[in-house]
Parts: sequence; C-alpha cells; structure tokens
Amino acid sequence: MPATSSPRAVSFTALRLAALTGALALAGCVGGSGGGTASAAGGCAAPATIPDGDDDLALFAGSCATFTTFTEGGETWRIQTFRNGSGPLFVVPHDDENASLATAAAAIAARGGTVTAVETGGRRFNGRIDPNRNFDGGALSCGKPRRSPRFVAAMLPGGRPIIALHTNSPGAASTGGSGTISIRAPYAGATAFPATGPLAKDDAMVILASRNGPAGVQSLTRRLNAAGINVMVETVDTTRTDCSLSHYAVANGIPYANVEAAHGDGATQRAILDILLREM
Repeated sequence: MPATSSPRAVSFTALRLAALTGALALAGCVGGSGGGTASAAGGCAAPATIPDGDDDLALFAGSCATFTTFTEGGETWRIQTFRNGSGPLFVVPHDDENASLATAAAAIAARGGTVTAVETGGRRFNGRIDPNRNFDGGALSCGKPRRSPRFVAAMLPGGRPIIALHTNSPGAASTGGSGTISIRAPYAGATAFPATGPLAKDDAMVILASRNGPAGVQSLTRRLNAAGINVMVETVDTTRTDCSLSHYAVANGIPYANVEAAHGDGATQRAILDILLREM
C-alpha cells in the first residue's frame, strides 16, 4: 500500500465533541422512520431510528444513517451505513466487536468519512457466514456456491483508504492465549514486525496486506514501527483466497489497513488508528 503525505491530524479526543455537535448540521441528515433506508432528502435518517438488535447506535449521534437489507448467499443481510462528510471508509464486519464500532464512530466524528457495519444483533456470524469471509463480488473465488456482489456493494460504498476495525480475544493459542491474533504468533502467510512502547501490546497492531509481502508496504511499516505500533504484513495470493476484505482490497488495488486490538480495548485501538491515518 503506497504511502502518501498528509497533514498531521489533531487527535480524536480533542475533536470529538466539536465534531459531534457540528455534524448535526450535515446537509440532508434528517430524522426518518425506523423501518428501513430512511426517508427524506439525501436518503438520511437519525442513527437512533434505523434497526439495530443490540442498541449501540447512540455512538453515531449527528451522523447521516442509512439501512439496507437484502438476501444473498442464502442469508438475509442487514447493513448499516453512517456518513459524516468525505474521508476514509471504516468497515466493521463483526457485530460482536463493540469497541471497534465505538472506534469507528469516534473516527468519523473527528475526521469525517463513512462507516459500514453488519447488523446481526451482536453475533459474530450472519447465519452460517463470517462477514469478513464474504468479500467475493466476482473479483475473487473462494469456492462459494454463490458470489456476493450485493454484500460487497453495500459494505464498500466509497471512501479511501479502507480501514477495517477488529477486536479479538487476548493472545493466540500457540502462546497460551485464547484468541487468534498476536504479534508473537504470526499466522500463515504473515510476517510480524514488532515495535516497542505503550501501544505495542501483543494483541494490538496494524495489519497490512500486499501481493509483494513486506517489500510492498516497507515504508509504511517502518513509519508505524517508529511510532511504536506493531505491524503484521500479510502476503496475499489471490489465487488462494479466503475472500477476506484484505484479499479483496489487494485484488482491486485499494489502499487498506486493519487495526486490531483486544476485545474491549477501544482506547488502544483509537490511539493506533490516529497514528495510522496520520502516517497513511
């Protein structure tokens, strides 16, 4: 993922209150009914009025919300979208990762951008499907009986770069933990670049993806390490894909990163995201 220069950003904490207040004046963001893709000019609704099974949308107060539902791949999908002007696209595929949703809300309040989230009432999977293994859309082939163009279109409506947000159980099984992501236990096809400092926890990192492995994201990896951020680099072979968002982004040449932290550690996730966006 090539790095581009950008002005140093003010932290989320400093901007959050002002941005939430100012967002109330967003053009076209008016209240809608609770039934679906709400109503008035611009297709906007107040976040509290769109369907949500685990009632965590107060975080997005002041943003422009839409809701869409459709059936694809044998499952009914419910996708929430929140907008606050232009900016990155933040993707939250798993509805059980509440800290990630809070991080996404803080990000668009402070910087602008779009958030897409899969609504499953707080469950990780949508029926039998892991949403983060459903980015096919015809660009990849995971051996699925049906492809997922409607899901991809709903989850990736625009905005660059794409920033995935995830949390996981602490540690990896190979290091005595209960999760799957640890900088001390790189998964197959990934290379770890540990850093030092208060944000360089075993479970907290930026995951980058490249066809060329570490060489393809060398500059950004070095800058993040220098800022005290762990980096995991995934080497992507799109002929052997799992249809994850990282693979889809690489296949389509879209700048991408994933910010990981332990479940509930939103403070670390937000601090890492702030540095990542500055360095990207």
